[in-house]
Order: sequence, then structure tokens, then C-alpha cells
Amino acid sequence: MNLFQRPKFISDQDMQRIHEASLYLLENKGIVFKSPKALALLKEHGARVDGEIAYLPQALVEDCLAKVPSSFRVEAVNPDRSVTVGGDLIIHPAGGEVFIKDVEDNRRGEVTLQEFADLQKIYQACDNVNMCGYQPLSPEDVPKKTRGLWCLYESMLYTDKPWLAPMDYSSGADKSRELDMYEIVFGKEFVNSHHVTWSIVCPESPMVYSRFSCESIMEFAGRNQPITLVSAPMSGITAPIHILGIIVQANTETLAGLCLAQCVRPGIPVLPSASLTYGNLKLATWECSSPDTALMLAGAVQMYKEFYHLPARAQTGVTSSKCVDYQAGYETMQSLLLTALMDVDVTSQSAGSLENLLTISFEKTVIDNEVIGRVRRIIQGIDTRKDAFSVDIIMETGHGKDFLMHDSTLDHLRDGWQAEISDWNRYDQWRNSPYPDIEKRANAQVRDILGNARQLLEPSVAKALEKYIAHAEGDNRNGK
Repeated sequence: MNLFQRPKFISDQDMQRIHEASLYLLENKGIVFKSPKALALLKEHGARVDGEIAYLPQALVEDCLAKVPSSFRVEAVNPDRSVTVGGDLIIHPAGGEVFIKDVEDNRRGEVTLQEFADLQKIYQACDNVNMCGYQPLSPEDVPKKTRGLWCLYESMLYTDKPWLAPMDYSSGADKSRELDMYEIVFGKEFVNSHHVTWSIVCPESPMVYSRFSCESIMEFAGRNQPITLVSAPMSGITAPIHILGIIVQANTETLAGLCLAQCVRPGIPVLPSASLTYGNLKLATWECSSPDTALMLAGAVQMYKEFYHLPARAQTGVTSSKCVDYQAGYETMQSLLLTALMDVDVTSQSAGSLENLLTISFEKTVIDNEVIGRVRRIIQGIDTRKDAFSVDIIMETGHGKDFLMHDSTLDHLRDGWQAEISDWNRYDQWRNSPYPDIEKRANAQVRDILGNARQLLEPSVAKALEKYIAHAEGDNRNGK
């Protein structure tokens, strides 16, 4: 339970205005859905359809909002690792990075499946990373059509935390194969009655859901798996330049996807994501680590949490730095701490990401594991139970005396948060240590993790998954 008071960047009146602006846009401008099936479904539930545009009336939007649960559970193959979205802070892997950076600052593409697997082993070892899988790297040494299946296989092989579905697919049929793999591990009946992953769905800003996005919503919701809606507009580029304007647009796009999901399966969990970014028109780039981006994320999270009473995800804990340096540290902490204080439920990109989500560093992943731990401690807040005031302890201790041997000190001396990768030693101890540099200390930890990692999945289940992927590759060669 978090004991702090959330910051408030948008007033209650302005949250209502954002909601009303979204309702106006949904009903009068409409949203493009590039799927005849999605359009027919929305029309059946009260939307007006003209060509590829669906105009969603207020009654439909508010009816769909009322059906979305405020929390949901995602099962892991190890039940002790299952997570509840809408409870404590959940960290899941980065996603979409295309380069990998080593400890010598060499940056390259052409990532291998082995490197993807190694990163999953690191996630498994990081106590503050709650989920594994997703697609923090895209291996180039496996067929592109089944790359997502191979990524999911490696995640299943070496981790027992919830497996987040990869996003490297081009059709609903591809997404269906992914869910088939969950059924091989958990059983079809279990998957039909439990949530074991979710689908990341990104509308194309401004105001478009592609055929693939529509199919992803319909496939996953139809098979009882939650939908995460990642509206990611860039201010001044694919959204208005004003912070409030980009929040309005992202909110509108999110509500549209939420409506489609509820039309497919009423009550299916939907996780809105704050993934808005500042468009840097000076450099013709986007800056995920700008203070403006942090404010956009804070405003969007506030809408999802306070106004709609939904769980919220954010793309946070990010940096534009190209290496593991001071800039990487302060930018990572800036966005992660702010969104955590907004009581965000899930974050992505918070472990290991560099260069505006383009690059992954194994070493930064284990460093960020500690950064996340620091944030977790802060959002726990201050214990205000009666005993914590310590009046009796102060009364019992003489003036000018110390508390070192007091029973309360001896009982609780190990309760305080401790660093694992940061150096808190004296200068001479730090100077004479094997790895004075934090990135090299992190590299030693990475090597230790990889040297001790082992396969966690039952060999017979692993064989069944391999057989399934081989069959899928055969179908692709035959054009099925």
C-alpha cells in the first residue's frame, strides 16, 4: 500500500473538460478503423459508420467504460510470480529497441536470438522486474515471420514470471499462433478462463486504428486476454503541440480502442498506456526524456487513474543518453519517479533502455533494477503507526546518549533499504575495489547471472513448443 499523496497536475474541472473534448471528437470527428469486421461490430453496438470512419456516441463510450474492471490478475507458470494490475507497481521489459550496447560502448544491430534469451535471463534475476517476454530486442537470425514465436519460446524457457506477448507480427493470425503457445504451456481451458498475457495495441496517431491493430484487439479480447492501448502521439508532429491538446488526443484514441474491446467481449480488462512524447522540432526528433514528456505522462496517468478509475501503464524510466552516464541516470529517475508518484500501475522501458528507446544495455538493465528498487521504497511512504513515533524510545534514552544498542535498533537494523550495485563504501574501499566504475560492476553482475541461469520449463513442454514453431514455419513456407 502506497502511503504518499499523489501530485495533481490537472484540476478536477479540467479532467472533466478533457473527457468532454474526447466525447466530442469521438462523436463528431470519428476514428478510422481499417477493419470491416471492427466497423460492423461497432455499428452493431450503436456507432455511426461512414466508410472507414466510426463515430462513437457518448452513450456507447460511457457504457463501455463502465464495463472495464479496475484491476486484473495476470497468471505466471509459477503461481507465486503472478501479478495483479491495479495493485503494486509492476515493471515489464523494454520493447522495440533495435540496437544493443556493450560495456565498451560498442553499439550494433543484427541482434541474435541468444542475446534475446540472455536478456530474459537477466529479467528473471532482477527482483524489481515483475514480467518477462515482450520484445526488447528483435533477433535477426530467425525467420521474421516466426520471430515473435521464437522470442516467446526463449522467454518461456528461461523465466517463470508472467510472459508478455511479443509484438512482432503482421496479422491477427500471427497473434493467434502466439496464444496457441500459451495453451501448450497452461492448457486451453486455463487460458480461456484466466489472463496469461496481454496484447500491446498502438493506434496510428492521429485517430487511426490499422487493420492489424483491430485484429489484435479482436483476437486477444475474443480469447479472454486483456488489451493494452498504447497511444503514442508526438507533440507538434502527430498531435497538437500543446500538452493539454496531446493529452486530449491520446485520451480520445484510447477510448476508441477501449470501446472496440468491450464490443468484442464485455468486461475484458483494458490497460490504457501513457506513451505520449515531446516532438523536438529543433532537432527533428522526439524526446522521451524531456520534462514536457514527463508532464504529458503525468497528465494522462491522472486521467486514467483518477477520472476513469482504470489501471494505468506508462512508458517511463527512459533516457535519450547513448551510454550509461550521468545523463542516463537523472533522465531515467526523472520520468520513473514522477509517474510512480502518480501511482501508475505498470511501466515499460524502465529497465535497460537508452537512446530514446532505440538501444538496450544489459548493464543498464541491472543498474535500473536498483533504480526501480529506490523508487519502490520512496512510494511506500512513511510508516505512521503509533509505535513509529518512538516517543517511548526517546524517553528511555539519556540526554546525549546514542540509540545503537537499544532493542528497537537491534530489532530493525536490517529493515532499511540497501544498494546492490551502487557503491556506498569509503573512498579508499571504492578506489581499491575490482570495479570502481558502476557499469563494469554491472557487467560483472550480468556475467554472474548468465553463468548461473538454467532452463526452467519442463523439457517435454519445450519440445512441444519447438514442434509447434516448426509447424508454423512450414505453414509460412507453404503460404498458409
